[in-house]
Amino acid sequence: MTQHSNTELKPHVGLDEAGIAEVLQALQEQPEALDALLTPLHPADIADVLESLPRADRRVLLEHIDQEHVGDILAELNDGVREDLLAEMTPREVAQAVEELESDDKADIVQELEGDQQKAVLRILRDKDSKKLATYDPETAGGLMQAEVFAARRTSTVGDVLKQIRKDSGDLPENIGTIFVTTSKNELVGTVSIPRLVKQPLRAKLEDVMREDPLKFTPEAPQKDVVDVFEKYDMHNCAVVDDKNRLLGRITIDDVLDVVLEDREREAYRAAGLDETEDLFAPLHETAWHRFPWLVLNLFTAILASIVIAFFDDAIAQLVALAVLMPIVASMGGNAATQTLTVTVRALSAKQINSKNAWYLLRKEVLVGSLNGLLLALGLAAITGVFYNNWSLAGVILAATVANHLFAALAGYLIPILLKKLGKDPAISAGVLVTTVTDVGGFFVFLGLGAYFLL
Repeated sequence: MTQHSNTELKPHVGLDEAGIAEVLQALQEQPEALDALLTPLHPADIADVLESLPRADRRVLLEHIDQEHVGDILAELNDGVREDLLAEMTPREVAQAVEELESDDKADIVQELEGDQQKAVLRILRDKDSKKLATYDPETAGGLMQAEVFAARRTSTVGDVLKQIRKDSGDLPENIGTIFVTTSKNELVGTVSIPRLVKQPLRAKLEDVMREDPLKFTPEAPQKDVVDVFEKYDMHNCAVVDDKNRLLGRITIDDVLDVVLEDREREAYRAAGLDETEDLFAPLHETAWHRFPWLVLNLFTAILASIVIAFFDDAIAQLVALAVLMPIVASMGGNAATQTLTVTVRALSAKQINSKNAWYLLRKEVLVGSLNGLLLALGLAAITGVFYNNWSLAGVILAATVANHLFAALAGYLIPILLKKLGKDPAISAGVLVTTVTDVGGFFVFLGLGAYFLL
């Protein structure tokens, strides 16, 4: 990559759809205009442009970006796009790009490199902290941690700390927020927020104004626990310590927010059987292969529903109304199951379901499902009876609708809990299983009752 002027990127000015289109047009028709278009942009905006380009054009665009800003842009990219670009870079180019990043961002990028490339980059990097962070599991507190912290001894005065902040302002971590108070052995004993610090007398010692026994994590703590604590206590910074309570680093709210947004995106993608890291411009065969397994799973569930219908093909042939009405029963059950499933998954995520209240909540969901099923069934039965002039058929659809809402409540509640106990993510796995239950159960009950009572 060529290195351009050392023009510092301006604060974020935003880039809308028209702005992205302008950059893409310049890339195709007037590449010499790219420098002027890209210089004022925030790394996140340039990342948006890169994600909107075919793979070959991304490399062309990168040639018009100052080398000193490439690392910031890599940190903002979708995982799939970043992986594509990193694969085309030499170990030295990667090391130079990430050298000035914060230790956690640097470690995240290094962790994504393939074996030989990763080893080569680690040999070049001079940052021991980032090398250490790269060894932690990305799904743990260690994977979120950054080594840059502002720590002060418990015997330091408020005036000493404020003086040090002013003196070293250019070398301090971004968004200090919290001063971590330690002993001479680097053991964490308390914290002081910046707003609290500036209100204290200059001669006061930190040990007299700090908050003792602060919340903290070990590097092995699950990432989800970190998110829960930040959400529950409205935290902005939190310490990470080793098993001897020695300060290792901190986790900041911006990294936790990234985790929350990534988890939401991951759930949305995986609910449809997609990989959230998928590159929009990945080769056709890669995209097809990533999507194929989920489609196979859905094929088997559809075949299962079709097998149930096939058992009653004679009944359907004799009473066509069964074929017309059976999708209604299955669809209403599916919608009811989605409601129960959503509530249950959210409750599991918030740790609101436990051994003390699990059966109470199950009874509640069953009763809610039965009540709603009965109300809907009465209306549907009345319409069916009038439309077909067949009140026996109306009674069948009434019973089937109530039964399928009962199935929906049971499946929507029990399946995510079972998946959770098996160590699976219910937000990702439960949807297709619950839908299968309501489809198969709805068809079986409705057609079975129809065959028994109407023919």
